[in-house]
Formats: sequence, C-alpha cells, structure tokens
Amino acid sequence: MGMIAEYLMVDEATLDSLMDLKNEDLVNRIFEIEESGETECMDIDKLWDALHFFLTGVSAADPIEENKLSEAIVGVHSFNIDDEEADFIACIEQDELHDIINVLEQIDLESLSKEFNPSNMKAYAVYPNGIWQEDKELLLTEFRQALTGLLAFYRKAAAMHRHVIVSIL
Repeated sequence: MGMIAEYLMVDEATLDSLMDLKNEDLVNRIFEIEESGETECMDIDKLWDALHFFLTGVSAADPIEENKLSEAIVGVHSFNIDDEEADFIACIEQDELHDIINVLEQIDLESLSKEFNPSNMKAYAVYPNGIWQEDKELLLTEFRQALTGLLAFYRKAAAMHRHVIVSIL
C-alpha cells in the first residue's frame, strides 16, 4: 500500500486529547477521528515526499525547521519525538496556518516547474522509489493539484479556527 500523507482538521479539545498519547494509541485515535466523518480530511496520497522535494529541494526525511513550505507538507510540531520508532504524525496549530497559507500563495509555480528535474529526486531517495522516472509534466500536474488542494484545505481550517494533524502512515 505505501505511506500516504493525510491532513485532518481538529478543534482545540481534540488536539489536546492527542498530545500525550503514545504512538499506537495516537495512530488508532487518528484513524478513529478520520473514520468518524465528523471532521474534514484530505490526502495527497504518496506524493508528499516528491512535493516536499519540488518545493524545498530536499526530501521530507529532512524537514527544514522554520521553512513554511516544508511545514506545509510535514507539519510543524511532531508527536512522540522521543520515540525513534514512532509513526510520523505532526500538527500545525491554527495560529501557524496563516504564515503557511501566505507562503503557499506566493509560490512561483512557473519558475519551480522550469527548474524541476525529476531525476534529481533519485539522489535524495525521494519516496516513492522510482517516482523520478515518471513523466515530468504528469508530476507537475499532480504537484499543482496537490498544492491547490492543500491551500484550500488550510484556508478552510484557518477560517474554521481548526488545527491540522499531518500523518504520514
């Protein structure tokens, strides 16, 4: 199946209830929230690492602190940071969304697209393996769609005063 990035809007009480959960309980609780249908979620499927590379020039395996483009893909605050075996789950707090939205709105897709060379992803072992062999124009179309979806999702979360949970499972 592979690792898929999902973004989940949560209110303050839900975020608070997740903060002290250990990995397995946290993952199970996130699945419960997603399946409940009571909150909005979206995913960018397996495109998360390639999209991170497109925006930042590095794999999401090496998130860039204080870089809003990196944070837009992988979140700001990781859960279970002391557990090296933990699944990747992070959050973006509601008051951090505005800066991320502003940076996403300023992306020069035309320049990024001209500079993008899919084969450069191979050196960074970008997930999923072999994505660098896909057609460049197809990848660029997928990147644009994912960015459009993320931006709309973040705008809605900000308007609703929600936090965002990012899970890559």
